[in-house]
Amino acid sequence: MADERRIERIEAKVDDISEKLCETNVILGAQHESLKLHMKRSDLLEEAMKPLQRHVAMVDGALRLLGILATIVAIVGVIRMFK
Repeated sequence: MADERRIERIEAKVDDISEKLCETNVILGAQHESLKLHMKRSDLLEEAMKPLQRHVAMVDGALRLLGILATIVAIVGVIRMFK
């Protein structure tokens, strides 16, 4: 009798674990779909950012050129002051 009761309790626990595993699989499937949607949106946003990144690089280059020119002009001005 005691053995039968233990077996029944073990079977009940196995059934509970099986149910929880099935629920976990459903949740995992939903999260996977959400992840696929997130990855798609991220890829689209990265593509939309490429023109902006090129523009920022161009403006950065232009500002560096202006900085170099301003430095040269300042150096020439200082040299002329001491001549």
